Amino acid sequence: MKRKNQWLEYKFDLNGIESDLLVALLADLPFNSFMEEEGYLLAYIEQKELDDAVENELHAIAGEYGTPFEVTEMEDRDWNEEWESNFQPVFIEDICTIVAPFHKDVAIRGMKIMLSPKMAFGTGHHYTTYGMIKAMSTIPVTGAKVLDFGSGTGLLAIFASMKGAYSIDAIDIEPPSYDNMQENFSLNSTGNIHPVLGGKEAIDKTGNYDLILANITANVITDSLDELSAALKPGRLILFSGFFEKDLEAIREAAVIKKLQYTGHHINGGWVVATFEKSAD
Repeated sequence: MKRKNQWLEYKFDLNGIESDLLVALLADLPFNSFMEEEGYLLAYIEQKELDDAVENELHAIAGEYGTPFEVTEMEDRDWNEEWESNFQPVFIEDICTIVAPFHKDVAIRGMKIMLSPKMAFGTGHHYTTYGMIKAMSTIPVTGAKVLDFGSGTGLLAIFASMKGAYSIDAIDIEPPSYDNMQENFSLNSTGNIHPVLGGKEAIDKTGNYDLILANITANVITDSLDELSAALKPGRLILFSGFFEKDLEAIREAAVIKKLQYTGHHINGGWVVATFEKSAD
């Protein structure tokens, strides 16, 4: 059925399933963002991305996990305003506080990062973004050249800049994310971050990066290992997140072939943040 509206909202009845599990399943499909309300997960997709294959996969997920859904055409809704109304400050321990321009009188802990909340992924509310920030807080970043692959809002790139990175390339394949990250870079006066619209083909594969951040999905990680390994200097680190522990072994096996050696991981809310180091061989 042809739809004239730009955005569609899928409202899934969680029906006992963990929302993070459902997000992980839907993240492999071209959904742009997610919000949770009591008992439901809201997932957003551009109508141009919805084809028969995506619809078939949605019905398969709904049938297997008992999560019926309804679809709303968003022609008459200001979804940015709705998203903003649900955006609350994020406190990542004493590392940083993430606020929006409309937040007032927030007691800041650690660094202050300002985000204009649109539909781009990566506001710090999700376990993976939270976990990546915690992991980055333990890694020397000063003077590093950094790649943030699948940057979303640009949050990780901004944090890297504030930690003293010399230069950051922030890549995202989604035009709304690309637009949003540029707005957020301006809000935080980060002049050393370079936004790039594209996918793995846009990665500089000349081995110039000291640190790579990839908070994406398991399938995108494995599909991009050639490019990510080629981009990283020997002896330097890459952080992967956006997947569950059940996917870690497959990523480890695929990564070692690309000279990326697993060095450890931690779990945050069921989601993995894994560290790999590029070997010199």
